[in-house]
Formats: sequence, C-alpha cells, structure tokens
Amino acid sequence: MQKSTTKLSGLLLALSLVAALAGLLFGFDVGVISSAQIFIKQSFVLTATEQGVMVSGVPLGALIASVICGKFNDLLGRRNNLLFTAALFLIGSLGCALANNIDVLILFRLLIGVAIGVGSFSAPLYIAEISPEKHRGGLVTLNQLAIVSGILIAYLVDYYFAQTDNWRAMFVCGVIPALLLFVLAWFLPESPRWLMVRKKFTAAKKVLCRIHGAEKADNEFLQIQNVIKQEQASQHTRTPKNFSKVFWLGVLVSILTQAVGINAIIYYAPIIFQLTGFSQALTAILATIGVGVVNVVFTIIAIRLLDKFGRRPLLLTGVAGIIFSLILLVISFSGNVHSHVALAWLSFFAIILFVACQAFSTGPMCWLIPSEIFPINVRGFGMGLSVACNWGANVVVAFFFPIVLAHWGGVSSFAIFLAIAVIAWIYFYKFVPETKGVTLEKIEENLYVGKTTRYLGRS
Repeated sequence: MQKSTTKLSGLLLALSLVAALAGLLFGFDVGVISSAQIFIKQSFVLTATEQGVMVSGVPLGALIASVICGKFNDLLGRRNNLLFTAALFLIGSLGCALANNIDVLILFRLLIGVAIGVGSFSAPLYIAEISPEKHRGGLVTLNQLAIVSGILIAYLVDYYFAQTDNWRAMFVCGVIPALLLFVLAWFLPESPRWLMVRKKFTAAKKVLCRIHGAEKADNEFLQIQNVIKQEQASQHTRTPKNFSKVFWLGVLVSILTQAVGINAIIYYAPIIFQLTGFSQALTAILATIGVGVVNVVFTIIAIRLLDKFGRRPLLLTGVAGIIFSLILLVISFSGNVHSHVALAWLSFFAIILFVACQAFSTGPMCWLIPSEIFPINVRGFGMGLSVACNWGANVVVAFFFPIVLAHWGGVSSFAIFLAIAVIAWIYFYKFVPETKGVTLEKIEENLYVGKTTRYLGRS
C-alpha cells in the first residue's frame, strides 16, 4: 500500500510541475526586461514614459487577458488554457527578439502579457483542483517557485548576454520553456472538478482514481458532487452578499500583495542598484542575481512551511518584514546613498530582506488564497477577476515607478509602498482566513452558511 501511495504522490507532483511551467515562463518574461532595458535603450532612444510603457506592456497584456479570459477558463477547461498560454509565449518571445523598433517590441510584450495573464490563473487553479487538502498549499506554491525560478533564470541569461549587449538573445531564450510546456501540456488530464461541473462524471472519476487512488477518489467524488448539488439547490436562496465578500477578498488580496512594491524591485532592480552605488551595468545585474537567488530560496522555504504553519502566520510575518525593509530603504535614500558606502549597503540589505519576506508571504499567497476561496461554479471567473486586479496593480507599479523615481526620488517612491504595506497588514489580519488542511468543498460550505471571510477555513 505504501508503494502505491508514493507512486500516486509522484504523479501528482509531476502534473503540478508541468502546470507550473506556465509560472516559469511568467517569471522569465517578467525578469528578462529588468536588465534587457538597459541595452534596449541603446538601440531605441527612450524617454522615462516610453520605458514605463515598454516594461508595463507585459502586466497590461496580462490584465487584459485576465478580464477577457476568466470566463473562458470555466468554458474551455484549465488544460486547454495552458496550451494556449504556451503558444502565445512562443510567438511573443520570437516577436520581441526580432523587433526593429520600440512600437513592435511593445506590441509583442503585450502579447506575452496576454500569455502570462491566461497562465497566471490557469496554472494555480489547475494545481489547486487536483491537489488533496493536506498538500494543496505546497503544491500550489510550486507555481510561485516556478515564477521566481524563471526570474532567476532570466537574470542569469541577462548577465551572460549583457557582456555583448545582446538583448535580442535574452528574449530568444524564452522559446525553450514555451516549447516544453506546449509539448507536456498535451499529456495533462483535465481538472476533475472542472469535468464534474461540465457533467463529465465518468471522466472525472477516472482522473481522480489516477491521481489519488480508488478509495480517496470515491470520497472526493462524493464531496464535489454534494457541493455541486448544494449550489444548484441554493440558486434562488443564496444572497449576493455571500459571494461578494469572497470576491472582495480575492480582489483586495491580489491588489495589496502587489502594491507593496515587489514589481518595482523585480522590473527595475538593476536601475535601483545603479542609484545606490553599483554604477556599472554588469555589477548592478550581478547584484540583481542575488535578489533572484534569495527569491528562490525563500519560496522553497514557503513550500515547506505553508502546510505546516498555515497561510495567516506566514502572510502576517512576511508583510511585517516588508514594512521594516521599506523603512530601511526610506532611511537609506534620505541620505546621499550614492556617495556613502554604508547607506548603499543598507539599501542592498533592505532590498534583499524585502524580497526574502515577500517570497514566503505575499508571493505565494497572491495565487494560493484566490485559488481556494471561490465556489466551484464561478471559480474560473473569480480567479480571473483576482488575477486581473493583481495585474492591474502590477501595471500601475511598473508604469509609474520610473516616473516617480525620476521626478521625486527614492524616498517618495518607497514611502508610498511603505504606507500601502501598513494598510495591507491591517487588512490581512482582519479578513484573511486560515485554510490549511481544509478541503475546497468545506470552504464553500462555510460560505453558504454565512461565515465571515476570516473564518471560512473553520472545520
């Protein structure tokens, strides 16, 4: 019996890793622009506004996709959306590499953004719906690990090609993981929960048996079936308030986890490091690789801890650390950080601390919490709405950060993020539920009986 369980767990891990390749592509194309833009500006002369448009093209495309494609996720299924994601990544990466002017580059950056928008809610949703409650937090966070790994890979690729100023080769490297996802996604089974909503009960039962084994599959099948029946029976009695509160939770978690400033660091890390005294481009990019390594290491720590200690403790601890790191950044930029070695190293430490805290808290939680809280019939739409808000905040940060930095400096830029981080901690403390070890069906039942969002994870 133990042998069978191990084999099934291995299969579940393999399926989750394939889906998480969408996150790897997401991370690569988000991270690659951070250093590529230094050399793109040598090919195409850019203003601060044009630079903001170029960098924010990806989150803007992701925002558009999240708004338009959320419903398609419920209609077409999670697997088909992952295939669509891979195809768009292929086209977008090649288009960016071959762009002959800034307008064409921005256009294909938008297309990559659409791919990221579709993949960024399809992958965590797929993983959440195939995972047992005991391991759901860690498995969904594999998607976040893939994202930060993609960012680190992008930083390494950037450093390698920076020595020849070859920003086009940086984009071409994104073709490899896109091809890998496109091939492997053909072998993924569809989400059993999506199949049951579409009344494909036999297919759903087969997938559940394949993933969890016959005994566990029977229990899960009955739980999902009961929740679907409960939804259908309560169509005329449920109140909009019951559903609006989880939609608001998904929206605000998505916005606040991004608005604390992580995307400013991911997109503009080399530029920030240049401002703090790492004046050479290669040195700034090398410092940025350190950010990528910390991001990966602490995301791995999050995977180990999420299903042991829970969502709330990690989220609140991480945001508290982000607040402290932002205070340090404001202090360091208040002095002449470019001329004082101590202040330069203080700012470097603050950025590393920020990324570490974000990696085990707001990073995984912005995908995990929305993937758990929505009722099954509107899960794709709810996740799409949350991801749209996530990307909306991302667009605002990516576009305005270089403008605010150029006109008002580092103190004002990081003070804004500090104020948002304080608001985020208060909101998370009051409204985010603890869902560790609770089935998706139990969370939905708690919503039906009117429990507040803070207690949706109560057994």
